[in-house]
Amino acid sequence: MNALSMPHDALCKLFLMDVEIAREFLQTHLPNSLQQEFDFNTLTLAPGAFVEDNLSQHYSDIAYSIQAIKGQGPAYILLEHESTAGQLTPFKLWRYQSAIMKQHLNQGHALLPVVVPLIFYRGIGPYKGPLSLLECFKHQSLAQKIFALTHPIQLIDLSAIPDEVLITHKRCAAMSLAQKYIHRWELTQLAPKIFELFERYPLSVEKRRGLLYYLAKEGRGIDKQFVQSMIKISPHYREDIMSAAQYLIEEGRQEGWQEAKLEIAKNLLACGMKLDFIKQATQLSDDKIKALSCH
Repeated sequence: MNALSMPHDALCKLFLMDVEIAREFLQTHLPNSLQQEFDFNTLTLAPGAFVEDNLSQHYSDIAYSIQAIKGQGPAYILLEHESTAGQLTPFKLWRYQSAIMKQHLNQGHALLPVVVPLIFYRGIGPYKGPLSLLECFKHQSLAQKIFALTHPIQLIDLSAIPDEVLITHKRCAAMSLAQKYIHRWELTQLAPKIFELFERYPLSVEKRRGLLYYLAKEGRGIDKQFVQSMIKISPHYREDIMSAAQYLIEEGRQEGWQEAKLEIAKNLLACGMKLDFIKQATQLSDDKIKALSCH
């Protein structure tokens, strides 16, 4: 599956499956007391086959393996990306944790590993869902007598992190700011801040273009102002902006797409793009593109 085919989760994966960026992310958000238990130089992506077959359709997490200090062996960190506060999210993560533990035992280990669950929340309002497994039980007093269920899941709530703090989060800052404001700010307000973060914390071409695709797909989409306004904001990233626009063109199958391609071609002409590029990006004929240039 193309990493850009599921924009919200895919953007998170595009960044956080990069171990170097994941290390920055985890060392930013995990409490110091927990960080001291692990050797972050050993952080690696864990295999993605932890979740049982009947859970795979719900699986959108990223799992990392990491060595605990003082010779305590391997542990795991499980990151769940959420846009809404699910009523049974702690139970879902507990099932994922159990699957990771089972896989660990199947590899020949005699004892269970620690699996640290994290929720990365990008919803519009503050997270109001349960954070402990105890809250998922109807008879909580009885459940508490039987299980140790009160420890809360570590929550990373974008809505609760001030912007002045969020923009200091190194190479995750652009991703986090985009997901925090994608449905709240206009593109003309959000894009300049994203480009500033590109300059402050350089990213690979793949991640820049994936993030710009996300802005277009989940924000305003391609309209008559998209390409022109983005290039005007930051001409230095013209090629990345054009690549993001082309991703959307290649995906487009909805009603009225021919009209949308004509609008895109108009914008590209207005930006001074060459005829060959416009033809390749929009799949329009030479005659249709030339006709647009006469209007």
